[in-house]
Amino acid sequence: MEAFSTIRSPVFSELVVIIPGYSVTYLPQKVALFDTLRAMNKVRRFKLVFLIDTLDGHRWARQALAEALKLVIACGFVDFLDSPPTIRVAEDRYSEWDFLGFD
Repeated sequence: MEAFSTIRSPVFSELVVIIPGYSVTYLPQKVALFDTLRAMNKVRRFKLVFLIDTLDGHRWARQALAEALKLVIACGFVDFLDSPPTIRVAEDRYSEWDFLGFD
């Protein structure tokens, strides 16, 4: 129940759900996630943001998440929100130097 006490904070307005890039296509199957978000929204209204966390292919992941969200919206999973979910992409945490082999 820690999440529910957090969302009662007066500064809370945006809930960010971090999704690994490889799993964005499974989002429409996460009915329990949307049931939980619906319950949280009853406690305090919020904007929903899906943050894609991926090292490569972020353009593919963003497009796949956009398609998955269309299905989620069509199924009515986020009909409790005041506005549609937003998509953001995390900046790569690594540089090309992290992948160089040093002998």
